[in-house]
Amino acid sequence: MDISKTKSYITAENAPIGIEIKTSTRYGGFSSAPYNSLNMGYFTGDDITAVIKNYYYYQNITKTYNIVTLNQIHCNTVLEVNKENAADIMFSKADGLFTYENNLPLGVITADCLPVMLAGNKCISSLHCGWRSLNAGIIDNAFKLFKKYDDMPVYAYIGAGICEQCYEVRDDLVNQLNPAYNPASALTEKVQGQYLLNMKKLASNALIYNGLSIDNIEISKYSSCCSKGFYSYRLENGKTGRMVTTIQRAVRQ
Repeated sequence: MDISKTKSYITAENAPIGIEIKTSTRYGGFSSAPYNSLNMGYFTGDDITAVIKNYYYYQNITKTYNIVTLNQIHCNTVLEVNKENAADIMFSKADGLFTYENNLPLGVITADCLPVMLAGNKCISSLHCGWRSLNAGIIDNAFKLFKKYDDMPVYAYIGAGICEQCYEVRDDLVNQLNPAYNPASALTEKVQGQYLLNMKKLASNALIYNGLSIDNIEISKYSSCCSKGFYSYRLENGKTGRMVTTIQRAVRQ
């Protein structure tokens, strides 16, 4: 399923009332090839002026202002952010954000890895889930922060990311997968020693392991690798842009 070139973003379809989740596409921005055109990644080698212009454009069309993002390093660290420390947290080396604040959009940057957005009754979290951060327990760590504030996720959104058909892995990676997340259910053996890994299934398993019902998990139908309109690190051999997925609890005036 492809994205129209007139669409600069998509939204989660079943988010709870007041929770806004949006994902940028690659259309409508200012970046030149190979980042064309709405590259939201500051650390990709793109012209920084173009990326800043992309953010101004995107924030204006989505009415999603002051997005907080990270310098993601494929770890399991989730940082608490609020309106007072947001400037200090910006571009920190971590892969997850958490807040109890309203009107504070938390952003994850991806180009095949999964954006996983969590919403409780009071708090929200945004997680960058490649296999390393997912395997290391980034979802577990986010759930611990919800518990710290006497809250629990009641909804999760797994956004556009690489699909099973596009993600071939070898048995050396498979042997490292966290057994708590039932990796066998997310693997299809292709030939001996080679597998197709369903990252969306693996992330769902991690959410269920932490107590979230499958009925409260929304999974994007889009593949970053084989749905046109997204950036794919694997398909474009590492030289490409990034999407941003944001979550915020919006209280409109």
